[in-house]
Amino acid sequence: MKLILSRKGFDSTHGGCPSPILDGQLCSLPIPDKESARPYGKISSFNGLPIAQIVEDLTGGRVKRGDGAHLDPDLRSDAIARATGWRPIFGQAAAAQKHLANQGIGPGDLFLFFGYFQRAERVGGEFRFVRGAPRLHVIFGWLQVGAVARVTDSLVADRPWAAGHPHLAPRPIEYKENTLYFASDRLSCIGSDASGAGTFERLVPGLILTQTDPYINCSTWQLPRWFDPAGRSPLSYHGKPTRWTTCETSMRLQSVGRGQEFVLDCAEYPDARAWLRSIFRAANR
Repeated sequence: MKLILSRKGFDSTHGGCPSPILDGQLCSLPIPDKESARPYGKISSFNGLPIAQIVEDLTGGRVKRGDGAHLDPDLRSDAIARATGWRPIFGQAAAAQKHLANQGIGPGDLFLFFGYFQRAERVGGEFRFVRGAPRLHVIFGWLQVGAVARVTDSLVADRPWAAGHPHLAPRPIEYKENTLYFASDRLSCIGSDASGAGTFERLVPGLILTQTDPYINCSTWQLPRWFDPAGRSPLSYHGKPTRWTTCETSMRLQSVGRGQEFVLDCAEYPDARAWLRSIFRAANR
C-alpha cells in the first residue's frame, strides 16, 4: 500500500485564504474554477454551514456565491444532487498526475487529503477568521483507490453517474494526463469496514500535521517518529535530510511549499497502518 498526502482546497493562491474551522468542524472549501458550471451557491450546506456565504464572507467578496467551484476531491454524497450509482471521485492531471503515475498509485492505495485551515467564527451573522489563530495544515478527508481511469470520450458513457465532475467538463485548454481515481467500497487497506472515502467532520489532534507546540508556521509539521526516512525511501519531494529533524518522540518536517501529491511507500514503513487506524478511531469517537 502507498499513502498519498494530497494538498487540496483553499490556500493563499487558490481562494486567497484558509478554509475555516467553525465550532470545531472542518469545512474544506473547493477552490474557485471559472470554467466550472457549478457555482458555490449550488453546493449544499455542510453540517448546517452555508458554503456560499462562508466563501463570500471569508474572502471579503473576492469570491462570490455565483462563481464556479472546483468540487474535487468530490467526497460527500450530499454535496450536490447525485445520479444513481455515484461514488466519490478524485481527479488529477499534468505534472501532479505524472508524479502519481510514476509512483505507481493504483487500487488499494490511500489518499489522505489535507488543506490550509484557520479557526473562524460567526459574529453578527457574518463569518470571519479568529484574530491571531494559527494557520494549520489539517487532514480533512480520505479516498482509498478502487479503480483508476484515464479520461477518454467514452468514460462518461461507461460511468454516467460521474458526469459533472470538473475533470470531465469541456475546457478551452484540456487537462494533460487527465485521470480519475474512483473510491473503493470499504477502507480495506487498513483493515477497516469504514467507507472507502469521506470527510472528517471534526478537528481532533491526530488530524493536525502542523507542529503546534511551539508553533512556527503551518508548513512545519510534527509527524510520528516512524516517519524517519533514515535508510528508506522518504516521503516524495522530501528527500533532503535537512528537512527532517529528530525530536524526542516525533519527527519535525519542513514540508515543501509547492507540490500537491506526497507519496510514502508503506511497505518500507510497517508502522503506517497502525497510525492510520488510530487516526480513524480518534476522528470517529
